[in-house]
Amino acid sequence: MTLSLSEIARDDGTKVPVYASPAGSKVGLIVVQEWWGVNDQIKQTALDLGKASGVRVAIPDLYRSKIAYEAAEANHLMSELDWPGAVADIRATAAYLKSEGCSKVAVSGFCMGGALALAGGVNIDEIDASIAFYGWNQGLADVSKMKKPTQCHFGDLDEHAGFSDKATADALEALLKSSGCPLDFHRYPTQGHGFMNGTPDGAAMQLKLGRPAIEPAVIETATRRLAAFLRAHIGAAPPA
Repeated sequence: MTLSLSEIARDDGTKVPVYASPAGSKVGLIVVQEWWGVNDQIKQTALDLGKASGVRVAIPDLYRSKIAYEAAEANHLMSELDWPGAVADIRATAAYLKSEGCSKVAVSGFCMGGALALAGGVNIDEIDASIAFYGWNQGLADVSKMKKPTQCHFGDLDEHAGFSDKATADALEALLKSSGCPLDFHRYPTQGHGFMNGTPDGAAMQLKLGRPAIEPAVIETATRRLAAFLRAHIGAAPPA
């Protein structure tokens, strides 16, 4: 499986660069970037999730080709993000996948992308399920109104207060439970922020930022849980 770059249009005419795997599967998964941008790691993660789940994957490039290599630079890019515009990019990507033959589309994301995945589940009609990894922007969408099947993954040692730390995950879980949506909420006691980045660069960044070491077994477990969730809620079927 490979990714190819194409350009789609939002309802307002804004062009959105999208990396997508070939058509074929009848269900799709949008993978939303971390604050680093659409780098090689997020592309490989999308391919890995697509292979594990048997879905077509697509990554909207929210930064329009900009990529950060240090946390300060990534924070700067995220601080400049047009969050409602990013939701519109995700909506356009979901519509694109459905126009290409996907009957159902889920959205997943990491860090900043996790927050956007939750917003997509609440605010985008074309989204059929939402999967958030370690991220929640409380001002972007009222998750107490979530109706779509939702899966969440948070590390108990996450240091980002108000965004993805344990207290924030507790509050998010309580609100999602109150919404009545089908909910699958997972905690990882030994992990901090960014625990799905199993690349050498990801491991080095965790060390540099003083976070717990990446555990490949945790990545495998989370991927297996995501694949099972997609099978249950959008009809994904891993390749034989």
